[in-house]
Amino acid sequence: MRVRRLLSGDELAVLHAAHLFDEPPGLAAVRAYLSDDRNVLLLAFEGSEAVGFVRGTELLQLASRRRQMFVYEIGVDKPFRRRGVATALIKALLQDCRERGFEEAFVFTDPANVPAVELYRSTGALTETPADRMFVYPLHSGLEPPV
Repeated sequence: MRVRRLLSGDELAVLHAAHLFDEPPGLAAVRAYLSDDRNVLLLAFEGSEAVGFVRGTELLQLASRRRQMFVYEIGVDKPFRRRGVATALIKALLQDCRERGFEEAFVFTDPANVPAVELYRSTGALTETPADRMFVYPLHSGLEPPV
């Protein structure tokens, strides 16, 4: 399996992975999403077949110049679940964020969504209380970005 970040020009790869999304992606929307550098879309491939994705958006803060990654959505094709695809996607996203100097990445989920909670905890996400819906991946806490 390999994970690849899609960039402007990769619109057809997203359209070919339509089976992974809740709603089929549209070419114009995909083009706009990929052309905005604040957006991240990673696809996991088994051979030439897209088997999973994660997407997020960069957020700026008022108290720090370091950016945050809001992990908006992750999905894995049913036949490929429980095979490490989601873990690989999260790890690749976190590595990309570390390399680009993000302070943290975070994701919201319902605590009743046990597979999601297990995924986020197993890949290093933390919560402040057991009832939290926000899971945080600290990446560079306390460091100021290079000028």
